[in-house]
Order: sequence, then C-alpha cells, then structure tokens
Amino acid sequence: MQLEDYFEFLDPDDIRIKGHRIGIDNVIQYYLQGYSPEEIIDELPSLNLEKIYATLAYYLHNRIEIDWIGFHFKNLALLN
Repeated sequence: MQLEDYFEFLDPDDIRIKGHRIGIDNVIQYYLQGYSPEEIIDELPSLNLEKIYATLAYYLHNRIEIDWIGFHFKNLALLN
C-alpha cells in the first residue's frame, strides 16, 4: 500500500484521512504541539495508530509543500 492510499485529496489544502472527515491538518497540529501518536489517538479516537503513522510519514515526506500550503491559505483568510 502506498502512503497516498490512506488519503482523499479533495483540494490542495483539504486532504482527508480515508473513511473519516478528519483532515491531515488535524493530526499534524497535534504532532506539532508535541503530542505522541498515542496521545493523538486519545484526541482523535476514531483513528488508529496505522492511520496516524501514515499521516505523520506523509507529512514528514511532504513537509515543505504542506507547510507552504497551510501558510498560504492562512494568509489568504486573513486578507478576506
């Protein structure tokens, strides 16, 4: 299974975990706040460790692009 198989790519700034309404940004926010994968499960109990680790691996592999998209869309929201 490829990492991309875990996700639904709705828009560049809206990537969801397959079978959930949870976006990868939700998992990434907890990760960047210092939460461990096990602690993220406590906050997002509908996920499992496999999906958390897949999300973190995808993020770490695509960090520059994901961080840039998040920064870009936050700035656009501030302008509106």
